[in-house]
Amino acid sequence: MSFTKIDEAIFGSHAPYLCEHWTEENCDANNWSYRPSTYGVKGVHLVGDPHMILWDILKEGLKNPGREGGIDFAEAKRLMDDILENGINMEEGSMIYYDVDTMDKMNAFHRMYVSSELGIPGWMGQAVRFDSEAARIRFATKSNNRKYHPHNNTSAKDVECAVREVLRLENNYTKKAITDEVNDLGYHLPESTRETIANRLLVEFISCGQMKSGVRWIPHNKNTIDLLMPKLADSEDDATVEWYNNIWKNPDEICMIVYMSHAEGRIGSLLTSNVEALDDDKPLHILYSVPVPEGKETLATKREKVFSTHMASIEKRVLKSMGLGEIHRGLFRWNHPDSQHRFVEQDTNMSYNNLVYVKNRDFN
Repeated sequence: MSFTKIDEAIFGSHAPYLCEHWTEENCDANNWSYRPSTYGVKGVHLVGDPHMILWDILKEGLKNPGREGGIDFAEAKRLMDDILENGINMEEGSMIYYDVDTMDKMNAFHRMYVSSELGIPGWMGQAVRFDSEAARIRFATKSNNRKYHPHNNTSAKDVECAVREVLRLENNYTKKAITDEVNDLGYHLPESTRETIANRLLVEFISCGQMKSGVRWIPHNKNTIDLLMPKLADSEDDATVEWYNNIWKNPDEICMIVYMSHAEGRIGSLLTSNVEALDDDKPLHILYSVPVPEGKETLATKREKVFSTHMASIEKRVLKSMGLGEIHRGLFRWNHPDSQHRFVEQDTNMSYNNLVYVKNRDFN
């Protein structure tokens, strides 16, 4: 017996679902253009036919497993306004999905919120069953990426969150697994956005020591540095631990991070920190990350050029603008003899939580 027949046998009609905004016509699955799908996710099974389901029967759950955040109230208001003006859109609107074993909602959080505001008792739904938690997350993410009028597709952060959780569940931290998962769950996103997500996760997993193979260089960014810093305290390198405890964690020291891929955009921050160090008569300590090597260039060469080329160029331009010369390079507190600069490790063949010392010309 179908779910619709069961409803009729219990209630005698669709009466429990009817209200000002939901009619008999909305209760007939044949009137909906949308057709249920597994969205190609392995381990997902449709159970029975589409049918009406009361919101009260479904469990709230902790959060939508395909979303990084909660309800987008701006999107919910747009959906509410559309229903108030046009009624339930059965041409472009889709059905809700729920886990038939747990009765958890999979993708209906905005519609349930709007329904509670408008007094809509239920929605057209489709029961599904999952072979694994990873299948559940993949399905929740992909089923959110479809046209609803209006509809809030999963964002880049949603996709990143879902991919991270799927890879954790399957313990599959390879470059191919990351790329394939991002392209699958984020198929609706621009290619450049998918590449950004994949690269961010790649660096994150490398920095955490989770990557298994396939990558040599780590293109560090703020997110990965934030993950790395606490791990320096556990480094097997005594010099790294000493620098982390006595310099970085010392509130009396002045420190900053510079990503050389954006060095020109950090000149203002460099000079601000330099003024602070001058005022306090202290050295300025800098933790550097460099762009990954290309061609025949080595990581050691790129690090050495930070001081010999890039920092020297910044100093020269500032000094020239002030009518000063070479003798005044000591005004830059990163050239103080007591400055302790370090570079993050970016070679996966080395210990990722060790720092690297490179001499800053003849200064420190």
